[in-house]
Amino acid sequence: MKIAVIGGGASGMVSAYLLDKQGHHVTVFERQPMLGGHIRTLNKNVQPNQSDCTEILECGVLEFPTAFTDFIELMTELDVELEPVNVGSGMFFNNGDRFLSSVTTNNNFSGIHRLIEHLRFDTLDARSASLWLRVQRANLENLADLPLSAYLKSSGTRDTWLKLLVMYSYSIPFELINDFPAELAIPTLRAYISTNWVRVKGGVYTYIEKILERFKGEVVLGVEIDRILRSPDGVKIMMSTGEIHEFDRVVFATPPDQIMALLADPTAAETKRFSDWKANHITSVAHKDATMYDLFAIHKPSEFDFFQTDTRWGYNGYLNQLCGISSPQHYFLSFQLEELIAPEQIIHTQAHHTPMYTTESFQYRDEVVATNGENHTYHAGAYLGDGLHGGAITSAVRVAELIGMSQESISSVESKRERISFA
Repeated sequence: MKIAVIGGGASGMVSAYLLDKQGHHVTVFERQPMLGGHIRTLNKNVQPNQSDCTEILECGVLEFPTAFTDFIELMTELDVELEPVNVGSGMFFNNGDRFLSSVTTNNNFSGIHRLIEHLRFDTLDARSASLWLRVQRANLENLADLPLSAYLKSSGTRDTWLKLLVMYSYSIPFELINDFPAELAIPTLRAYISTNWVRVKGGVYTYIEKILERFKGEVVLGVEIDRILRSPDGVKIMMSTGEIHEFDRVVFATPPDQIMALLADPTAAETKRFSDWKANHITSVAHKDATMYDLFAIHKPSEFDFFQTDTRWGYNGYLNQLCGISSPQHYFLSFQLEELIAPEQIIHTQAHHTPMYTTESFQYRDEVVATNGENHTYHAGAYLGDGLHGGAITSAVRVAELIGMSQESISSVESKRERISFA
């Protein structure tokens, strides 16, 4: 079959790779001039746009829990090397207060000072114990259509800490976290309780490069699709240039808010499923400014740290640890911390278009998954799973399996017709 994949991010490229392996003729259409989607590896698929830097730094997707089984299996198949990441975290308030994880404390303090920091965190951890237990025992069916605020009701340190973990995972502004879907957030918080983390050696974009080495289809970059029309005979991709490309199937691997803009003929069911999705336009900043830690006497930052500014919360990811950099120069990736960063220390600013997760938009996720294949149309993306990279890969695997089964059914019917015609 001829299959169009709309979007060259993780879910799109993995869908294309798996469908190509099945023997289909696959064409990937990507609006950006590069592949990767939320994978933005500096000096791989993007170049520094603020100051010179030769290091390979992640400016998008950072690290992965080993619980992402489909992702781990794919990396093994592609011969991509993974390395363990020792995860630590800190929570820094604008009044000078702080809570540090054990990893962060051990990396920065010794003697009685280390003991004091451990006791401070243990106090927070003890206050969180009952909530962690509730998270572990939560019945996801009871969380459907509920916002996270229905589960994390307090404005205290404990609930703030857990909401910050959700903010870090999905890059949703902290002030919007209360309306985040509980049935998506709670499984994510479960994963933080006990898991191991890994990074991709050489940068996350390495695995897209490995896919391209094997991929026999076509990749079309920097193109604008005007609209997509489906009929009983197949799919037509209408380009903004006036060109028309015909396919048997189409796979949408775009943020969900873009689907209605592309479909020329959305059904009533599709309109219901996708109309409430909105875009989450965010900016991440790669930089070298470590002065935000000076007030707190921190000389070795954590894998991800949360800072409260005068106006909001943001996070600061320590790229030396996340990217395996041994340089004495500190490198970071920040979200919503621009007011703490000296402009001359900025290496790269990266715009991202991600889904805006709300209880309203998320309510039809399972229905989208269940109806994959209707109207020759399939959907892949992190939003159809856990909202993280693991969900993106799993959704791509699901699409490939569905199309593979569809092709087997067609082949079976054709074979039966041939047997009848020869009888």
